[in-house]
Amino acid sequence: MGIGSPHNRPAHRSAGSTEHVGASAKSLPGLDALRGLAALGVVLLHACVPYMNPKVPGLAWSTMDQPHWIASQCFWLIELFIMPVFLILAGYFAWISLKRSGVKRLIQSRTRRLLVPLGFGAIVILPADLYIWLAGWVADGKIPLRKMKSLKFADGVDQDLWGLSHLWFLEYLFLYMLVLGLAYAIYQRQPFVSRLFHFAPVGNRLFFPSVLFAVAGLTLLFHPEVVWGFQHRFYPVFSKWIYSGAFFAAGVCVATFDQEMRTLARFAIRNAGYALAFTIPAMLLGNWHLSGGDQAFANLTLAITTTAAASFITVSLIGFAARFRQPIRRPWKYLAAASFWIYLVHHPILGLMQIDFKWMLPATSPVLKVLFGWVASVSLSLLTYEVWIRRSRLGMLLGFNDSFTTAKTVTAKNLVLDDEEITIFKLPKRSTAIERDENQTMDGDKSDRGSVKRAA
Repeated sequence: MGIGSPHNRPAHRSAGSTEHVGASAKSLPGLDALRGLAALGVVLLHACVPYMNPKVPGLAWSTMDQPHWIASQCFWLIELFIMPVFLILAGYFAWISLKRSGVKRLIQSRTRRLLVPLGFGAIVILPADLYIWLAGWVADGKIPLRKMKSLKFADGVDQDLWGLSHLWFLEYLFLYMLVLGLAYAIYQRQPFVSRLFHFAPVGNRLFFPSVLFAVAGLTLLFHPEVVWGFQHRFYPVFSKWIYSGAFFAAGVCVATFDQEMRTLARFAIRNAGYALAFTIPAMLLGNWHLSGGDQAFANLTLAITTTAAASFITVSLIGFAARFRQPIRRPWKYLAAASFWIYLVHHPILGLMQIDFKWMLPATSPVLKVLFGWVASVSLSLLTYEVWIRRSRLGMLLGFNDSFTTAKTVTAKNLVLDDEEITIFKLPKRSTAIERDENQTMDGDKSDRGSVKRAA
């Protein structure tokens, strides 16, 4: 996947090197801004769903409203790259964490960060989703009211209703962490496995991304619904897991061959040009596929252009973000810190708003409804983050760290890189006895200097 040109590249750093491991997380603040913007992109993606024509195959939604082509094209454009952005960043930071802290620490950390929020989502968010969706279906006349109690449906009405909804990403990501940790442990303990890698041209940073591109493209060739549809289950769907895993592995490649992301930053504009060249045919062929088109060569072209567009859009966005090496402003830091919470809670908020918009604003343009839903759901998500999460015990339990402690509230800063996050701790004050001894020493020095001057 387009990591950049192999020419004029910096000296290769071996995969086993621990030099500067973790420094990249502090020197690439632009990635935090990208993470926040990507969370907004997810909300905008979902804000478009009720206004699409044709509907997303396999996706059940709270309501369907008057369609608009702008909403449809906006959805599919975001769908091409939004999850690859998160996956590559996740693979990148996972490899850095693994090299710095080891397999055990990686699994412990990701268990806390992924499974705890997933459990919260399963207990709180998914039930809210379910009954908001059913309320919308009752309002639309799709099901009778009594079905909200019995949850027994006929004629396959609920065939796309049951699953982890937008929380699938947490489940998939945790499984990738387990596979990465297991593979690394085998690589370290089994010499014959490590010798196999000597047969691959590891010095060529395009080799492994090319293999991953082929894996993702072949997956789409046989299962285009991975991107051009939605696969909704409580368990991982193999084709979706493989396609998404290719991008996670691409993030590991970036951390291995371009840890400081200087190559991605250097070729960001070139990769953006490639992205545009592949996105246009991918969108055209995708719409053709959704309208019922089915032809062998066109399907192959769709798989190639979709994978290429997803890859080049993603690496160009990350490359542009990697160009920003100066600390980002406070609002961007706040958005990045709140991005995970926005991802968790926006779904039921947005679904309920879209039901309201349909019945309260029937004559309003679908494009305006998309914008209203996007802004309002993001605003409410940020409000709940500030009130319930940012400095609360619930926020600590879910793994949300408040990183906005200022210099005025701490006596000293000890920056400790915990995976990709920086936590600020207070250092204990020095004892009064030590300060008194230092003051007496300074007073003695002053009196000695005064005696020397008088003697002179």
